[in-house]
Amino acid sequence: MLNNLNTHRNYLHSIPEIALNEFKTAEYIRKILDEERVEYHNVGTSTIAFIPGESDSCIAFRADIDALPLMEESGNPFKSQTPGMMHACGHDGHTAMLLTFIQEVKKLISHGTTLNKSLLFIFQAGEEGAGGARFIVADEFYKSKHIEAIFALHVYPEINVGEFAVKAGFVSLQNINLDITLTGKGCHGAQPHKGVDSILIGAKLVEAYQSIKSRNIPSYEHFLLTIGAFHAGTVRNIIPGSVNMLGTIRLENISLIPFIQERMEHINSGFEMAFDVKIDMLFQPFYPPVVNDNALFEKALKALKGRKVFTDIALSGSEDFSFYSQNGTPGLLVLVGTRDEEKGHVCALHNNRFDFDNEALVHGVEFFKNLLKETEII
Repeated sequence: MLNNLNTHRNYLHSIPEIALNEFKTAEYIRKILDEERVEYHNVGTSTIAFIPGESDSCIAFRADIDALPLMEESGNPFKSQTPGMMHACGHDGHTAMLLTFIQEVKKLISHGTTLNKSLLFIFQAGEEGAGGARFIVADEFYKSKHIEAIFALHVYPEINVGEFAVKAGFVSLQNINLDITLTGKGCHGAQPHKGVDSILIGAKLVEAYQSIKSRNIPSYEHFLLTIGAFHAGTVRNIIPGSVNMLGTIRLENISLIPFIQERMEHINSGFEMAFDVKIDMLFQPFYPPVVNDNALFEKALKALKGRKVFTDIALSGSEDFSFYSQNGTPGLLVLVGTRDEEKGHVCALHNNRFDFDNEALVHGVEFFKNLLKETEII
């Protein structure tokens, strides 16, 4: 098993590709599926593999395959060969686990094991901001399958190798994408009175947005607002005419969304009146929260018997795994530990030094294999 994991993960880690452009990654996945003689269906750069069982009832497993636009600074000997891209969120590990799991299932079948139910394996493109899961759930091949449940693993550097985290209910947050343009009036930097300083006003606007959390949202609500990009100007002595901002909101209580949008629009309107600027805002709710199914949670605990399991840890970010449950399909997202302080594998997800030992992935594949019994596939 470890040999397969090493082969898959090391190669995939060296060829990171960003959302919906995972052409080499998809080619490799399909090559392995061809070698294993597994049927599959393409959805862009996503791949849906299918192993039929005695029943049309189907259990699905999902791995995301895309990378992030970061320059890798880890010590991984198979580090990224693509400048400015790296697998900083562990999707190479997710893909390696799912490919290895397929190989383990094929071994069981070759040794005479009968599958009581069919299996679906989703290698999904574009999790990082593109919502690639949307294209899978809309695909006719996917919709033709009688899916009882869907599972996914996500590597997690906050817990140690061999440990797991799984909880019932909310696991990740709703995200809202913010695209904001503030237009003032450009002028010479030595004559600010002849213009409307978009940078100064934009900075005040960012600060004003933070008052929503501190003054408008109850303290017990999980709510975060972050402006992650602020672009303006090109030279030191010209006040630019506009500022472009990109941001994100994360929250658990989706009933707050209309209020938050209204509050931001009121702030924008106030700034327009006070500073003689124009503010255009795209407020786009995107990934819904991931809500783990209670019955699948219980099955996971049985599949993890004997292991250290945290049942109170959730992701602070968002995950498009949530789209698979929007039509009522029960889903479960489980976190598998990758932290190893002795080897220096302690960096957070989305850090350009994030890395882990491939042996951490063995525990994930074993969990998937244990689920075959708990979901009555074998």
